[in-house]
Amino acid sequence: MSTRRRVVITGLGVVTPIGNDVATFFANLLEGRSGVSFIDMFPTDKLRSDIAASVKDFDPLKFLSRKESEIYGRVTHFTIGACAEALEMAKIAPIPRPVKGQSEEETEAIATAHAKLDSLEDGLDRSRIGCLFSTGMGSVDIFEQEVAKSAARGPRAVSPFFIPGVMPNGGAALVTMRYGLQGPSYSMASACATGAHSISTCAMMIEAGDVDVMVAGGAEAATRQNCVAGFGNARALARAFEGDPTRASRPFDKKRTGFVMGEGAGALVLEEEQHALQRGAKPLAYVAGFGMTSDAAHLTSPLPDGSGLALAMERAIARAGITAADIGYINPHATSTTQGDVAEFRALTRVFGERLPRIPISATKSMIGHLLGGAAAAEAIAVVCSLRDQRVHPSINLDEIDPIFTLDLVRGGPRALDFRYAIKESAGFGGHNCAIVFERYPSA
Repeated sequence: MSTRRRVVITGLGVVTPIGNDVATFFANLLEGRSGVSFIDMFPTDKLRSDIAASVKDFDPLKFLSRKESEIYGRVTHFTIGACAEALEMAKIAPIPRPVKGQSEEETEAIATAHAKLDSLEDGLDRSRIGCLFSTGMGSVDIFEQEVAKSAARGPRAVSPFFIPGVMPNGGAALVTMRYGLQGPSYSMASACATGAHSISTCAMMIEAGDVDVMVAGGAEAATRQNCVAGFGNARALARAFEGDPTRASRPFDKKRTGFVMGEGAGALVLEEEQHALQRGAKPLAYVAGFGMTSDAAHLTSPLPDGSGLALAMERAIARAGITAADIGYINPHATSTTQGDVAEFRALTRVFGERLPRIPISATKSMIGHLLGGAAAAEAIAVVCSLRDQRVHPSINLDEIDPIFTLDLVRGGPRALDFRYAIKESAGFGGHNCAIVFERYPSA
C-alpha cells in the first residue's frame, strides 16, 4: 500500500471565454455554449484565421490597481483573477496591502503583517505554501507594445516596467506577494502541456513532503495578430465554419480543419489531505496520479502512433495504483487538428484497448477553444467539477464523427455518470506529454 501523502484539490478558479468564475464556466459547458467569435481587435483579412475564443467582461481593476493593470499583460490579469477565486474557495486569505491615502500606522501594521505572517491568525505556515503558475507564451501584448514604441520613438521610449511586465514568472510572483506565500514559486513552459505539468509538479512536491499547499495552473492571452499569423501560416488554425465561428472547433469531427485559439486561465489549490481537513478546507477531488513523457521526435508534430502520450497515461494510471479498467471518463487534448486527433486516438487505443468505445469522452476545447498554456488547467477544473457533480459536459460541433474514431463521444447535452476515476491528458509542441488521473472525493 502506498505511503505517499495524498493530494487533494481544495480550490478552483477560472477566467475563460464562457465564464469568469467556476460556477458559470461549468454551467455553460453543460449547456454546450461556445465562446468562439470573430476577431475584432485587429484586421484579419490577410490572416488565415478570423476567429478566436476570447475572454469577455473581465475587469482587471477588480484585482489590480490601474497602474498594475497597465504594467502587467492580459495573461497576468487572468492569472490573478483565477488564483483569487481558487484561494478564496480554499479559505486562504490575502495579506493586507498598502493602499493610497492610508495612515502611517496602517502602513506600519501592514509591514508587520508581511514580516510576521503568523499574525494573520489563520493557522497557516505560509513558508510551506507556494505557487507554480505558468504560461506558454507570456505577456505577448506587453512585448509587442514596447517593441513598437522602441521602433517608433527609439529605445528610450521603452517602459522601465517592461521586464517585470513580460516576465513569465510574474503572475506566480504576484500571487505569492499578495498571499504571503513563502514556499516554492516559479513558472514553467511546455507549450500546450504547461497547465498539466504545473499541476503534476505541484502534486509531486506535496507528495514528497516539501510543501503542504501549492497554487497550480496555467494562463494564456496570446490572441494577437502576430501569434494568429504564426499559427495560421503553420496551417494549424480553423476559420469560421460555413460562416459561423461557434461551429469551428470540432474535435474528432469529419470536417475538422484546425484548432481555435483561446485565452484564459485555470487555477487549482492542491493540498495534503490531512492538512486540508485539519484546517476545515473542503476537498473536492484527489490528484491520484500523473505521468510525464517526451516524444523525442518532432518539434510540432506528435508521434503518429501516439506512443509518447500513451506512455504518459500508462504512468499516470500506474502511479494512481489502479488499472485502465478503472477509468470512467476521459477529458482529451482534442485540439481539432487533422493529425493531432488521429495520434491521440491511437494513444487512447493503446492504453484502453477494446474498452475505449465504452468510456465517455467529451472535448472541452469544442467550446472554449485552445487556451494553449492555460488549456490543461481549465480542462482539469471541468474534470473536477464533473467528478463532484457526477455529470460530464458534451462535445459540440460533432455533426459527423470521423469514421476512424470509435469513441463514446458525449453529444447533445450533459450525461449523468457514476464514476470514481477520470483522466485528463495533454500534449504540447516539443513532444511534451502529460496525463493526470483525478479521483472522486468520498464526500464530494
